[in-house]
Amino acid sequence: MLLRFALAAFMGLSACSDNGDGDPVPNPTGVTGAGTLTELRQIATLPGGYAGQIRIVGDGWPADNSAQELTLTFQMEGLAGVRQFELRVQPEPASAFDASGAVFTPTQPFVTPFASGIQMEGTVMRMGGASLSSVVEGTAALGTLTIRTSSSFNTFTDARLVVTLLSIGPSSSQRDEYESETLQLGIDVGGR
Repeated sequence: MLLRFALAAFMGLSACSDNGDGDPVPNPTGVTGAGTLTELRQIATLPGGYAGQIRIVGDGWPADNSAQELTLTFQMEGLAGVRQFELRVQPEPASAFDASGAVFTPTQPFVTPFASGIQMEGTVMRMGGASLSSVVEGTAALGTLTIRTSSSFNTFTDARLVVTLLSIGPSSSQRDEYESETLQLGIDVGGR
């Protein structure tokens, strides 16, 4: 009897594995776009000419409560002749965050034209800044995003913030652009 149980358990577990043909395990949530990134990192090397590296540092994550404040500071290294940047961050899922209360504060010498520092494009938060006084060289922070988890967020909520675009350079016509597939940058906020 014990042998039958062990054999049944083994067969059941074997049915859960892939068939060995190299295909990835399917995405159970059916998420597309930035959500298809399986693993996020907080540092990325940039192959362009205007920046060498971006890093996310901050507080509040992983989160385990509703209305929990999260801060993400975007730090750069190897800046060369930078006067402008744009960041786009996708909350996944959008319902796990209070994006309407989010604020992006650029670090001097960067300034932003938006009161909150964020322009919403659907559920994507667009943030940016420009230096009106001088070019930025070397190591500098672009700014800090402050956002809260939503009232429905809890310990078991599977959520993250994914950087879907970094555009940086001396002008709007001279920029290096990096999308989520290249960056794989963001934070797991909870559940993962």
